[in-house]
Amino acid sequence: MRNIYFDQDEMTLMAIFSAKTKRETVTALKEALADLEHGDPDEQDEEMEVILSSLIEKLQQIRDQHFYSLNLQEYLNNIEEDTDDA
Repeated sequence: MRNIYFDQDEMTLMAIFSAKTKRETVTALKEALADLEHGDPDEQDEEMEVILSSLIEKLQQIRDQHFYSLNLQEYLNNIEEDTDDA
């Protein structure tokens, strides 16, 4: 199995939609993607669709152990800090 790398945007989205299991997280991401695809399209939504699609594909390729080893809390903390700075 090849190494799968997640970029910062993917890690942040994974942290936001993180559930108890990898499968539940993928389901939540697929629901978010479906919502975007059924809405009125704009440039930001199209970019988000690309990121979500890439993330879902990558998550489906990794083992559960890899998913559970990711430190998603760090990315949630960064979101909170960005919100506090605004």
